[in-house]
Amino acid sequence: MKKILSTILFVFVLFSVSGIAQWQNLGAWPDPSVLGQLHGIAVDPDGKVWAGNFSAENYVIPGTTDTIKSVRLIRVYNADGTPAPFSPIWRLSIPGGTTDTLKNSMRGMRPDQNGNIVFVEGGQNMYRINYQTGEGMNKVALNIGTSPTAPGISNDGKIFVAPVVNAGLSIQEYDTDFNFIGNAVTIIPTGFSRSIEVSPDGNTIYFPSYTRKIIIVYQRPDELSAFDSIGTIMDGVACESITRNRATGNLWVAAGSYNDIPDSSLGIWTPNMWYEYNVGTSQVLDSLKWEFVTPLSPTERPRGIDFSPDGLKAYFGCFGGSGYMLMQKAEKLGGDVKDNELVVNGYKLSQNYPNPFNPSTKISYELPQAGFVTLKVYDLLGREVATLVNNEVSAGSYTVNFDASNLSSGTYIYSLSVNGTSISNKMILMK
Repeated sequence: MKKILSTILFVFVLFSVSGIAQWQNLGAWPDPSVLGQLHGIAVDPDGKVWAGNFSAENYVIPGTTDTIKSVRLIRVYNADGTPAPFSPIWRLSIPGGTTDTLKNSMRGMRPDQNGNIVFVEGGQNMYRINYQTGEGMNKVALNIGTSPTAPGISNDGKIFVAPVVNAGLSIQEYDTDFNFIGNAVTIIPTGFSRSIEVSPDGNTIYFPSYTRKIIIVYQRPDELSAFDSIGTIMDGVACESITRNRATGNLWVAAGSYNDIPDSSLGIWTPNMWYEYNVGTSQVLDSLKWEFVTPLSPTERPRGIDFSPDGLKAYFGCFGGSGYMLMQKAEKLGGDVKDNELVVNGYKLSQNYPNPFNPSTKISYELPQAGFVTLKVYDLLGREVATLVNNEVSAGSYTVNFDASNLSSGTYIYSLSVNGTSISNKMILMK
């Protein structure tokens, strides 16, 4: 029996009445000189960050002059940004005698129930790596019929992998030992997908079709029963990245990019934003943004995100052009609030004055160093209603006027972004 899941028009998409959920983008992490096309990211129980590059690289083995050509490296960083002793990984030896050089394109990765790293590649193979040693543990040929999506893994270790090209192919289910259980779902409509996520018990599948701009929900009452489609969530998103924050249980869903723009008819979703979604209440709770290297670039497409074990640090990356950083880092911070001012990394955003206001108000900000500044105003559906600053600005203190004569009464959000730091506050227009 199919049920309809309605998408709610969220009044508080980015912010709540009681305060502002602040994700501070720290910019390129850990090394801005490492460029690539991220297509897989995972954080293990030690807080190490695993990043898989879609692009082929030539790698010189340390201490030798030997060059491994056209290899896909998996870089592993400690939480402090230093490389893990076994990083980068370019070859895996699997118990039983198989040794593979990683030549095929990375397609996605997740930590499993024990924290070990499961990843899939374009040759339709799935591997598991010991997160403590970097050594290979398992390998299986998927035979999925096309390149695989990033896997979804339940808390008891069931693994689900979907086809990138949807029509007529199936979402596969494997047990924790990489044994094929069966086809969980056969996908009838055509479409393209990049990732899949599952509930902790493995009985709900969240399957984004980014070309159809929906996330299909499949559910079964127990692991012995068949899955059935029960509807869709977050209609309008052109999602190529979906991840469950294991600390909170909430989904983080990329809305799309300027290559695959989310459905604007709903007026909710912004390209290059990940949204936090509570599956129990069907509410969007929070969001964070990839900071563009090239503004509005269609080649910067959100492709992976994961969180530190405490859920307070996010690591994420984009796929497309290879001339930008492999990944960025954000921290969930409230900022220091002093005399109605928000201060993050020395950047200051003051409370607008007057507030409430009608029809105009002044917004002041302070920069400790020069940078390209954007100061924008949004309504509570996340729609941009005004751009107040969009240019290079020298260090110093500034005040700009915001005229809301053409807007309706209500609460609005103003957001300052500069040098990888974003600060936001709310103001009330009362006519």
